[in-house]
Amino acid sequence: VQGEARYLVKQFDQAVISWAKAHPYYDSYNGHTYALDSGYMQAGIGAGLDSDLAGATTTADYEAMVTEAQNALFNLHMLEADYNDHTPYNQVHQTDLAMLNHYKLQNRTVLLVSLVEQVMRVYQNGTLLRAFYVTTGRSELPSLPGVWGVLERKSPMIFVAADPKGSPYWFPPTPIEHAIMYHYGGYFVHDAWWRASFGPGTQFPHLDAGGNTAYNFDGSHGCINLSESDAAWVYQHTDWNTMIVIY
Repeated sequence: VQGEARYLVKQFDQAVISWAKAHPYYDSYNGHTYALDSGYMQAGIGAGLDSDLAGATTTADYEAMVTEAQNALFNLHMLEADYNDHTPYNQVHQTDLAMLNHYKLQNRTVLLVSLVEQVMRVYQNGTLLRAFYVTTGRSELPSLPGVWGVLERKSPMIFVAADPKGSPYWFPPTPIEHAIMYHYGGYFVHDAWWRASFGPGTQFPHLDAGGNTAYNFDGSHGCINLSESDAAWVYQHTDWNTMIVIY
């Protein structure tokens, strides 16, 4: 089991890098290229996967690692398949259904986020209710792919930067109207009133439709950003039993 766990984690790391190299995203705004699967790299869940493997000692630990690595690979393969799926963003995607089936979430309310599309599709009991363009985490601070429960719900709240003033990731205390935490460390689904542009490419440096500021020209710090009206709808149509699925 230990050998299988180590093999799967290594296979996952190699698959992430290989796919990124074969499918670079060219950013016409600054002429740079970026990885579309950065959430699976070391800055995202990659470091956590390696840390969990390093800390495994018992057979049960390694069995859990096998499952964790298999799920990470499955999610990555869903991202890869979604990249080639040209179904309109506001219609049901086969990768969504595969995710709901794999994690047995057909009878739940699910916020399903596609990292390659920069879209959130909201499913209830397997039925698509709404779809929204979003902005996810920038390359250095990507949103975390996986299946997450609701850890906190607050409306309103004040976001305070974890990084010190002077850091490129510092921001002043910021009022947020609707916030749903999906992972410890400050990862939320929330409204981003400072943005006018959402959707494909907004997780990378870009020209915001409302004019660039220090806070809207790039992706988030790992949060899932929505417009104010979209975030209000999401907050009103979810509860503590909602699942957040990012792939």
